Amino acid sequence: MEESVKIAKIKKSCHIGKIVSTILFAVAAVFVVLCLISGVKVLKMGKEFDDSVINGRLSGVISTSDEIGSASAVTINLGSLPTEIHSDVPAIQAAIDDHPLSVMYGTYVLIGSLILAITAVLFLLVRSVFAMVEQESTPFTSKVKKRVTLVLIVTCGILFLTTGSAFAILFALITWAVNAILDYGITLQIQSDETL
Repeated sequence: MEESVKIAKIKKSCHIGKIVSTILFAVAAVFVVLCLISGVKVLKMGKEFDDSVINGRLSGVISTSDEIGSASAVTINLGSLPTEIHSDVPAIQAAIDDHPLSVMYGTYVLIGSLILAITAVLFLLVRSVFAMVEQESTPFTSKVKKRVTLVLIVTCGILFLTTGSAFAILFALITWAVNAILDYGITLQIQSDETL
């Protein structure tokens, strides 16, 4: 009787998790589309975008620093200023020479859309894990373990590409620990089923 109450609670939590991950997937998908449209628009504006940014900076209307008021915002640093970026492709180099700010900020936004797309896929995988656990009669199955491990590995890859190797190594250890815990749970479930 107590086990069925625990399983019911797990299924209820998974149902809530499925709803939250669906909402987060939808939000991420909307932002992917907005970032793609914005990035392409900035790149197409070209010299007009550069002129607008320079005029806005000179008049004090906008700031291109990484601070908002007295608080520092997220710093995005590709390692070069727009004047120091070079390309072997003549058409790209001509665009960089003509409108470097448009190329730089358009590229930032397009890279952001790629990161958001990966995040959206991650939310979709998390949603599928919650859905599988909610539909199964037992919380631990090898299918669930595979999905959870896949989500954790993708997250580890995202961390490696965005924050660096230190967080990726830490998350890899967390992935290994969660994988071991799920293996232990599956083994206990199998033993419990065999004794019944």
